[in-house]
Amino acid sequence: MKDFTVSITDEDIDEALERAKHEPEPVRIVEAKYHRDLDVIELKTSDGRRLVFPRENLQALKGSTPEQAADFNISPSGSRIWWPQLDEGHRLENMLEGRTGNEKWMARLQRVEVAA
Repeated sequence: MKDFTVSITDEDIDEALERAKHEPEPVRIVEAKYHRDLDVIELKTSDGRRLVFPRENLQALKGSTPEQAADFNISPSGSRIWWPQLDEGHRLENMLEGRTGNEKWMARLQRVEVAA
């Protein structure tokens, strides 16, 4: 294995910090609610969007009860929603792209939508 040296100057660091100031803030979950009457999870994001997912469309909630669906945590970074009773969760990044489960799960959802 070859040895190598990386040199970083104060100027490099200052430039990186300046670039970081102009990076957009990542979108995060700021609020979440389970609506028992509609059987949906509603997420509010830092950029003002509201996402609504039927419980049966979220792979993490497959076979869950309404009580389990209502018991969730939002990660400190706001990037995930987690159901501790189920030891399952979803990343906001995936949910924003409409992915509510793995590939097999998503293929099943598409088949159900086509049949309906």
